Amino acid sequence: MRMKELRIKDHGNIYCVQAEEDSSLLDVFRAHGIRVPAVCGGQGTCGKCRVKTDIGEVLACRTYMKEIHEAETIEEGSGLIQDMIIAETGPGNKQGTGAAVDLGTTTIVVKVFDLESGKELGTQSAWNDQRSYGADVISRIKYCMDHPDGLQTLQNTVNEQIEDMIRHIVPEVTETVIAGNTVMEHIAAGISPVSIAQAPYRPETLFQEKAEGPVQYMPCAAGYVGGDITAGPLACDLLGEPGTTLFLDIGTNGEMVLYRDGRFLCCAAASGPAFEGADISCGMPAVSGAVSRAAMDDGLRMDVIGNTEARGICGSGLLDLIAVLLEEGVIDSFGRLLPPDEAPEAWTSMLEEDENGNGRLRINEQVFLSAADVRQVQLAKGAVAAGIEILLCTAGITADDVSRVILAGGFGSKMDPRSAEIIGMIPEGSADKTVPAGDTALAGAVRVLLNEEEYDTLKEILSRCTYIELSGHPDFNRIFTEKMLFGEEEELWN
Repeated sequence: MRMKELRIKDHGNIYCVQAEEDSSLLDVFRAHGIRVPAVCGGQGTCGKCRVKTDIGEVLACRTYMKEIHEAETIEEGSGLIQDMIIAETGPGNKQGTGAAVDLGTTTIVVKVFDLESGKELGTQSAWNDQRSYGADVISRIKYCMDHPDGLQTLQNTVNEQIEDMIRHIVPEVTETVIAGNTVMEHIAAGISPVSIAQAPYRPETLFQEKAEGPVQYMPCAAGYVGGDITAGPLACDLLGEPGTTLFLDIGTNGEMVLYRDGRFLCCAAASGPAFEGADISCGMPAVSGAVSRAAMDDGLRMDVIGNTEARGICGSGLLDLIAVLLEEGVIDSFGRLLPPDEAPEAWTSMLEEDENGNGRLRINEQVFLSAADVRQVQLAKGAVAAGIEILLCTAGITADDVSRVILAGGFGSKMDPRSAEIIGMIPEGSADKTVPAGDTALAGAVRVLLNEEEYDTLKEILSRCTYIELSGHPDFNRIFTEKMLFGEEEELWN
């Protein structure tokens, strides 16, 4: 096979690499540790792995070495650090330095502490380099299944990144506590996650035994309710709290916990990566150029991060846009985005008809919202709403009995709960009792890192936790179908 040299510019660095002519740019970038987002895992369907080349802007997964001589990655922006809830811990009873890690599917955040004083030494955040292998955990599992060295590749990618982030703060640490979903923790530990994606969906481990070595993984409740979620009730001090609390972490996997009478019910719904900006025509992360807010204020008003020209739409902006369009009658109760001739007159200038007779909302020449995008949100919000409904039914209560709703994680902390209520993702009446909690996964990891006794509290939470597998629940498909609609089913047909 003929070899060819390629000159790559990545974040100001120049690399000259060699690879076979029939290698895709994405494979070459992966092989040399150059990260570009590939939401679909390199299947050519998401359009996110765009790079600049001497023949123009191309998809890295669909362009081959033989076609080009130079390539340059496109600056994507930095990961966003969320606000955290961390109780006062005071001096620790350990020696050395330690790191708490929120190992997210999309982003990684690292905080380093002096373990004796409890003083924070620094923070680093970044996009997870594994995004070159797909946006969600299913695509990461598939990569492990399809490639003999897939698990090792993904493990090395994430552990090297975490170590590099730590080294930006201190030369080394003596202890690390990692909070991630069950798949991410498996991969970081070098344990195959394949069984999590195959019936009966049982992980190889739930990390519920305290580690002997320097790396501790937060214990998980189930295959799709990981250490990032069990950390939430710990960070929010739910154990022993009066009333009923619904805890939601909505991202590529919608994980939720219902706390009532000293017991925890939990489940996970496959909400997909739409709210992370993936699988959306003009979706993007919450960085400069992303539409992050939308509201009606003498016409449609949109906030763009960085006060610049819109380059795309992030999750919070997507949620707001659809809520506005629903209230304005531009999206009907079945989820159809109306074309100009069927929509309210005030909106016709922003609408165009697509090839299927549906509407397309044009924000500017490059950015639009399509009917397919609305459908992705319907699928995501339907899964989350169905999970909440099943938790409430299992507990024998209604949404009125919930005294507080906690929104955790990146998207949850940024989204407008009123928009979530309008589209039916959270129950009616929930917005007024909803509070953002920030990065509770990292906050919980910090508490375990600094205080040995917090791990005992975490184990107590797990002992009181019951997991509900939605895929096997007899009512899930029916409820999910109902919750996909933007209205009550019986009302729609009348």
